[in-house]
Amino acid sequence: MPERLGIRIDPPYLHGAFLALNAVSDAFFLGDGPDCIRAKAEQVHGRHDLFSTLLSCKGEHRVHYTGVDVFKVAGNIESQIKAGLQRIAGRPRCAAVFMGSIPMCTIVGTDYDRILREVFPKSSKPAFLIPPQTGLSGDWLDGYASFLQTLALGMDLSDARPKPEKVGVVGHFMGRNEGDHKGNVKELERMLRALGLDPVSIWLSGGSFERLRAIKDAGTIISLPHGRKAGKTLAERLNAKLIEAELPFGLSMTQRFIEQIAKETGKQAKASAYIKEELKTLSPRLAWLGKDGIQGRRFAFAGDPHHGRGFAEMVEEQGGKLFGMILLSDPGHVPQAVRDTMSAKPNTTFAPYQHEVEQTWCGLSKKDADLLVGSTMAIEFIQPQVPWLEFGYPSDYTHFLKDEPFLGFEGALRFLSRLASAAARPL
Repeated sequence: MPERLGIRIDPPYLHGAFLALNAVSDAFFLGDGPDCIRAKAEQVHGRHDLFSTLLSCKGEHRVHYTGVDVFKVAGNIESQIKAGLQRIAGRPRCAAVFMGSIPMCTIVGTDYDRILREVFPKSSKPAFLIPPQTGLSGDWLDGYASFLQTLALGMDLSDARPKPEKVGVVGHFMGRNEGDHKGNVKELERMLRALGLDPVSIWLSGGSFERLRAIKDAGTIISLPHGRKAGKTLAERLNAKLIEAELPFGLSMTQRFIEQIAKETGKQAKASAYIKEELKTLSPRLAWLGKDGIQGRRFAFAGDPHHGRGFAEMVEEQGGKLFGMILLSDPGHVPQAVRDTMSAKPNTTFAPYQHEVEQTWCGLSKKDADLLVGSTMAIEFIQPQVPWLEFGYPSDYTHFLKDEPFLGFEGALRFLSRLASAAARPL
């Protein structure tokens, strides 16, 4: 029996795994379970991500399921699983096959590892088993991280030729294939190239499976919070230098991100010049944000904990105030020191159940905050009586058809601009 009862606000495990799958353009998935597996893909495809290819009007879906239900779960369906895997692998677009199961099917004990080995002998097609959700534990960030770790452990890196100036980024949260996250990939690449480094692969970035395999030539692995285990695994397999960096979300965190990487790669001079030039360009445009956009206003946040720290810093640096934060995942996803810093903020909680935040958050009014920033799920639960800005997963009503990053210096400026404009908007 769990210690706490109720409905959590954060998305489930398989949602995170599907966000990762969505960010590898030629990867296919077979799930052992009923049609609710495809229904979870529908939460991403065309709703959160206009450019998702998980599903197809031509029937060329990248997400498939066995159809097992409560009446069939105890039966032997190995032949059906094998046939499904072979059918998927035969698709012209399929470069890699992933398999997973829902808890109902996991507890039966089907040996999926053996089945994958039998269907794809001698690695005839890259095939991976996503670790199952353990009972009812695990959330969307666990699902995303497990997908990355599965890749890191099982990807063929036999022809690796690591070089010191070549870097791989592991743990970029590619939440969708729209301009906000595509723009983030370009910002990461731009920052690294400004230091004289060559970003050979970013996990994940919306590209192909083979593009991910280019990480085999990285002599340095830069690990971001959404993929710490995968970053460590790849660094060990490649005998590469590991840099566990902060997420460059906000001006201060971006500066720390660049300075840390520069220090560990001997690029301090380039970093100093780059930071100076970027801040010189941004400062005149930031002046309005502090004076008339954010200063004195109160902000509430409900979303990814890895964005929570940067959000709080951005608001407070520009003279704003923080009402509170609902951090939509287990606190174990962030280091203890960061957890303590965020937990010390007013009205801040990790992975709460709905009833635990109803009194403080539901119907959020002008006496509490001027703007709520959060995911669709959080906004629809809170039903604020103040303006809101959709950010994070899911974002069903806000889309970007061109690049609009929120990471890096340029991303910080664009995000702050959105923040100030939304706060000034009447309800």
